[in-house]
Amino acid sequence: MTKLILALGFKRCKSDAGIYYYYDKKTKALVIAIVYVDDVCFMSTKGSLLLNELKQKFMARWECCDLGETTEFLGMHISHDHKNQKIFIDQCEYLEKVLAHFNVVTNPTHTPLPSEFSFKPNEKQYDPKFHQKYQ
Repeated sequence: MTKLILALGFKRCKSDAGIYYYYDKKTKALVIAIVYVDDVCFMSTKGSLLLNELKQKFMARWECCDLGETTEFLGMHISHDHKNQKIFIDQCEYLEKVLAHFNVVTNPTHTPLPSEFSFKPNEKQYDPKFHQKYQ
């Protein structure tokens, strides 16, 4: 699958080997493909023309189907706020199953991170040893 994604013009993310991106300078559209074994999730920043074009090229060469807007991927629940252009990802359902399995009862609380906290992108070269250690 990696060869196909790269043949379509995607570039591999330096910090995560399963993330690929395609940037169209003309339209300034960014398409991101998240790949895990044989699961792929495509997403785009501007409209759906480039996204649909790349998905069609991918589907013509890889046996798969378009399931539409992503609502679940690899056990993550994904919800969309189209009005405010936001995406929310959680694993609440998975966590509830794990907690129930171990008979753990919890009281919901907020994250310990400050509300204004913002992650910074990793600019370092991808290190497979680091990835495997913390995966």
